[in-house]
Amino acid sequence: MVSNVKKIESFGSGCPVGCPTCRTPRDTIMQAISELGLHVRLVNSNDIGEAQERGVTRLPALVVDGEVRSQGKTLSVQEIKDILRKTEDAKDQATGGEE
Repeated sequence: MVSNVKKIESFGSGCPVGCPTCRTPRDTIMQAISELGLHVRLVNSNDIGEAQERGVTRLPALVVDGEVRSQGKTLSVQEIKDILRKTEDAKDQATGGEE
């Protein structure tokens, strides 16, 4: 179960025409969230300054609860689900399974 994740941020280049390459990260994240049954806040941004404030140096990037979890790579649904599961496992270890 991946229930402790609260916020997922997706940073991309923000192509003005919304081409498939620019839409793919958002759509893939939404599919992973749906398949895991998560209720999280998803923020999509093309603000390069905001991405840099989060520590992002390459796009696209995935930030989960304030931590950069991937950058410079377009992730598959399975890769995103794995990242979210690893994030959950790390939170469980840090809190002893209680939040």
